[in-house]
Amino acid sequence: MGVFDVLKSKDGRELPFDPAVLSREYSIDIQEVVHSMLDYDEKRDADEAVYRILNTEEIIELRGIFEELECHQSICPLLTDDQSNYIGVYYTGPLEGKVCFLNHEETNLSPGFRSMERFITKILQDPAAEWDELQHDYPALTDHDDESQQDIKVIADLDNLIMQENLDEDAKQQLIFSKLAIMPCSRMEHICEYLLADDMYVQEKAIEMIRKRKYTPAAGHLFEVAKNGMHNGKVSAILALKEFKTAESKQLLKELKTVLPASYMMYMN
Repeated sequence: MGVFDVLKSKDGRELPFDPAVLSREYSIDIQEVVHSMLDYDEKRDADEAVYRILNTEEIIELRGIFEELECHQSICPLLTDDQSNYIGVYYTGPLEGKVCFLNHEETNLSPGFRSMERFITKILQDPAAEWDELQHDYPALTDHDDESQQDIKVIADLDNLIMQENLDEDAKQQLIFSKLAIMPCSRMEHICEYLLADDMYVQEKAIEMIRKRKYTPAAGHLFEVAKNGMHNGKVSAILALKEFKTAESKQLLKELKTVLPASYMMYMN
């Protein structure tokens, strides 16, 4: 008997995809997520649920596309909303086991959930919710010692990959996105370092993490980005300062009104 032979739901139902085929023929080992997927398949209401589980052929077809994209090569898509968006699990590498959203309009492969089990638990609580409507594990709004220590180890591994020579620029960007997303709250100063990034989207992502966590000590840094940063960073920094609603941030916004072009006033009012 193979390792996957006993993996059926309580009512004898099997998954739309065959994990044994994925493991044997494509070296995609997702044994750890199978029980969660079976639980979802058994409990989901097809009329209400946003996501359905992909079948073997769909996964293989998508993996064929992913093989051509360096930043997607560690991800196995498992669910879809049938709007060309997918839920995927990292099946290898530093982020192994974590769950991300593959948006056809915007590429951001940073994990939202620590595991498929945690994602399935959330989606079964609110099956009609789309990805952005769910409460994610990442970015965490508070630290938990064991989880934070695990994330710090993952960040160290991500840093080793980021520092590799000849790394594809898109892959590097996505690794940094993931690093920012899983950074513990106690290490926000490391996120602030990316406010000086040459990549406009990395700068914007760093500000997004600061805004979500309402990290008000970064107000002065955001002021500098709003004055001197790239366009996306400028706008994001202004919006973050507006959300802070502190005496310092209000004063900084007043100063920005005197130095920024009129085209930015719409974001400050």
